[in-house]
Amino acid sequence: MPRIFLAHTKGAPDEMIDEWVEATAVLWRTTTVAGRDDYLKRSRALGGWNHWVRDVPTAEEWDGGPLFSMVVIPVMHFDMPTIGTATQALVRGFLAAGKPVYAWDPETNEIRGVLDVVDTNSDSWQDAGMLMLCT
Repeated sequence: MPRIFLAHTKGAPDEMIDEWVEATAVLWRTTTVAGRDDYLKRSRALGGWNHWVRDVPTAEEWDGGPLFSMVVIPVMHFDMPTIGTATQALVRGFLAAGKPVYAWDPETNEIRGVLDVVDTNSDSWQDAGMLMLCT
């Protein structure tokens, strides 16, 4: 069964992340795994944060199938969908692997495909990239 990787912000409250996991699972009718949960489960064995971020887009199940079939990024504003450094690396990895990337507004349930991510040249790791969305 295909799984969604939910690329939420590091600072999102646990209750909100849990709500997003449930909402995306219902919306896409599949299993959703929060980045928080996958990180806690797999990052140590992979050698930490940097290795985990590179592994998520191409990780495989024991049978060789993909661990995650796509990534969904909760965004609050489609007009300025900025993301942090880790999410930027995840998006680039999923796009390079040919897997779908979606921006999702949890308030409206609006979904937009992500075509690319560009550097913002910001000094802040929280606003490192800007999602280029389908119209």
